[in-house]
Amino acid sequence: MDSSRFRERIVVVTGGSAGLGRATAVAFAKAGAHVAILARDNERLRDAQEEIEGYGVRCLGLSVDVSDADAVDDAAEVIESELGAIDIWVNNAMTTIFASLDQIEPAEFKRVTEVTYLGVVYGTMAALKRMRRRDQGTI
Repeated sequence: MDSSRFRERIVVVTGGSAGLGRATAVAFAKAGAHVAILARDNERLRDAQEEIEGYGVRCLGLSVDVSDADAVDDAAEVIESELGAIDIWVNNAMTTIFASLDQIEPAEFKRVTEVTYLGVVYGTMAALKRMRRRDQGTI
């Protein structure tokens, strides 16, 4: 990643405390971006935040369920208040089910849809609300 392109940028990564989301957040940190990570697990958030701050950038870890539109919007407000205007928003949060169809309950499908699909919708809405005011930003 070209570090000069992302230096001092404010980047938000949903699902940023583990897996691909964490790797993405770390890559932005290595490139000099300040990073906010949204996830539900507080222990993983703390661990990821410590790792990211180890690259000499600021990091804000927020415990947020991306299936809650108001919570995502509130988180975006906190991020802009504490880190600055959001430049890049990465919708990465997701959940999966590893089972055959006949072993999955409707509530499980609902949760996957809420996190994986609606989480992207709500993240995009929160980011656009702020980026449109400035006529800049990337989702």
